[in-house]
Amino acid sequence: MSGNTQFARWHHLARQFLGEDFFKEIMHAAEKDEPAVDVFHGPNEVIVVINLPGMENIHTLEMRVEGETLWIKGQIPNPYEGFHVSLSERKKGEFQKTIPLGVPVARRYTSARYRKGILEIRFLIHKEPSQNHAMKLKMDDRE
Repeated sequence: MSGNTQFARWHHLARQFLGEDFFKEIMHAAEKDEPAVDVFHGPNEVIVVINLPGMENIHTLEMRVEGETLWIKGQIPNPYEGFHVSLSERKKGEFQKTIPLGVPVARRYTSARYRKGILEIRFLIHKEPSQNHAMKLKMDDRE
C-alpha cells in the first residue's frame, strides 16, 4: 500500500471516528488572528509578554484588568493596502484577546516595554481582586 493510499485511508477513518466538527474546530483554532501570549509568575509579579509585530502605535491598544484576567484590543495595520496578496501569513487587522493571569493583580501595571514587536507588561500580584480598570500604555523605553 503506497503512502498516499495509507494517508487517504487514515484520513477517512479519522473523519468517521472524530466527525467533521472536529476538523472544523481545529482549522478555526489555527486561523485565529489573536496575538500569541506568554504569562510568567514571579514571587511578587506577573509578566505578560505579547507578540505584536507590525503595531505602529502601541498607545492605541485598549487594555483593562478584570479580576484575574487582562483584556486587550487593538489593530495591526496592513502597510500594503491596495496591493494584490499572493501569500498572507502575518497577522493583521483587528484583534481582541482575553488573557488569564491566574492570580489577582494590581489595578495598574508597574512597567510596560515594546521592543522589536514584543510588548512586555508587568503587574504586581495583589492580595484582593482588582476592580475593572481600563488603562493606557506609557512605555519605559522604545526602540
